[in-house]
Amino acid sequence: MRTNLALLNILHDPRKTALAVAGIGIAILLIFMQLGFRGAVEDTATNIYGKLEFDILLRSADYLHFVDSGKINRDLLNYASAVEGVGVVKELNVSIANWRNPTKLTTRGMMILGVQPEKSPFHDDQVDRDFDKLKTAESVLVDDKSHPEFGPLNKRNFSAADIGRRTELADKQVEIVEVFHMGAGLAANGAAIVSQSGFDRLIPHARRDRVTFGLVNVVEGHDPNEVAARIEAGLQTSEGRPAMQVLTRDQVVKQELDRWLGETPIGFIFTLGVLIALIVGAAIVYMVLGNDVSNRLHEYATMGAMGYSNRYMGIVVLRQAIYLAIFSFIPALILSLVLYWLTSKLAKLSLVMDWERAISVFLMALLMCSVSGVLAMKKLWKAEPAELF
Repeated sequence: MRTNLALLNILHDPRKTALAVAGIGIAILLIFMQLGFRGAVEDTATNIYGKLEFDILLRSADYLHFVDSGKINRDLLNYASAVEGVGVVKELNVSIANWRNPTKLTTRGMMILGVQPEKSPFHDDQVDRDFDKLKTAESVLVDDKSHPEFGPLNKRNFSAADIGRRTELADKQVEIVEVFHMGAGLAANGAAIVSQSGFDRLIPHARRDRVTFGLVNVVEGHDPNEVAARIEAGLQTSEGRPAMQVLTRDQVVKQELDRWLGETPIGFIFTLGVLIALIVGAAIVYMVLGNDVSNRLHEYATMGAMGYSNRYMGIVVLRQAIYLAIFSFIPALILSLVLYWLTSKLAKLSLVMDWERAISVFLMALLMCSVSGVLAMKKLWKAEPAELF
């Protein structure tokens, strides 16, 4: 059996190895967290759209994000409903207003969704199963994923215990009649659903002839892209601009991700965080391996004098780098799972570990350590037997 020189070198000084593994592991953990937060942004950015039922979305040409959406004329929904291939067209109104914490009496901005209970715009039963309880204009459903700052009774999340509590929304009295499960997305920390009459009461300045979104369901057998093109082809324009955006579901998702990850600093920050973690990790590995090679120059010089090639000794150093990557990755993965769970619970962000992310981080760790191992070989190739003996 051939001696595993690389593993023996790693295990020769357990204390130094433990310190090296801890340093590299922290860098890998940072990569996991940065990618986790980036993934949470991707999920949260499209969360609400993922729960809405539509094949084509009609929204204002001035759309910025879900809460700052602009408005479109209700007549455009009637026009779209007459286009070939269009089935049902539903409307959804969105605004934001101050919610008064029932306990502390402080106010925070909450997203308000105005719906027609008999024409639910959602396909998620967890959201629309209690729409029949919106019997009065004062009735509201509150998202149980709203932040604790909105004042749930248990100080963590809204639950059945909050049903019947009264507070103020948009400076008007409302009563919580049920809770639902959705998540407000990046534009707000909480959400409430009201009936259309409730929305008109809370947002009296909103024009009745305008709506926030039109949700179009395409008749089975028709291509949503073709139907969207037909709707767009007949739109009237004003001042050279389209009257509204006509987007398929895939286009909506792509635009949201492009905005939050490409046009805002969020995506850049998390990507930069990954790069910094890789650089820090690579620097740690290089210092560990470089120091180990320096301490063993006499040993490597002796091996060279015995006939071992530089290639063989380089492979030993590279294997040490790979062992460091493996030994550091395992505890980093375990700790990241714990931190994902804690962050999801406390910050109400959807941090989920999947096989794709775990494998990609492992490959990054291997690359990071391997590059440092190659750089550390420069010191190894300086081991000349004639100079050392």
